[in-house]
Amino acid sequence: MNLLLDLAPRSVVIGGHSYEFDADFRNCIRFESLMFDPEIDDDSRGVFALNLFYPVIPKDIPAAFQEIIRFYAAGQNEEKHSGSGSQKRIYSFECDADYIFAAFMADYGIDLNEIKFLHWWKFRALFTGLKPDNLICKIMEYRSADTKSMKGEQKKFYEKMQRQYALPLPKAEQDKLNEISNVLMNGGNVSEVLNN
Repeated sequence: MNLLLDLAPRSVVIGGHSYEFDADFRNCIRFESLMFDPEIDDDSRGVFALNLFYPVIPKDIPAAFQEIIRFYAAGQNEEKHSGSGSQKRIYSFECDADYIFAAFMADYGIDLNEIKFLHWWKFRALFTGLKPDNLICKIMEYRSADTKSMKGEQKKFYEKMQRQYALPLPKAEQDKLNEISNVLMNGGNVSEVLNN
């Protein structure tokens, strides 16, 4: 998909039928939050995703999901976006909302709260094109930096920034760390917690 040549779609074709598709950036932000929410089971996640995008849910559910994934990837080939799956998250629409909002206002004069509709693919292109001096871009740089090869003041600075702008851990992971901390503070056996 090339935004310079192709129109950004607002419907998908599944089994020869055209289905209206909610292409607004807010909807895809909700979808991303849904995918990262460890509190929601996979079956519910699928139902929520279908209802987010389709006013009328297609009969071919696997194809409907495939279209959601293709749309979320902005029409790019999946191979282009696939990786080991262990990539570090460097932004969160939930945690970084203020920084992203401010960057869109500063760079484009777009009030993301007031705009009625902005296609997800256009939003992604604008997000990618934010000027590097925006705070959100600096924060993403700090989060993605590999400090292993750094030395001295640079390493200290980046490690400090990574702590300062760290994204919160998933609830289950944070609960486990809290449990380990409590055991250590009370002189208990950590191996019992780690084996649970």
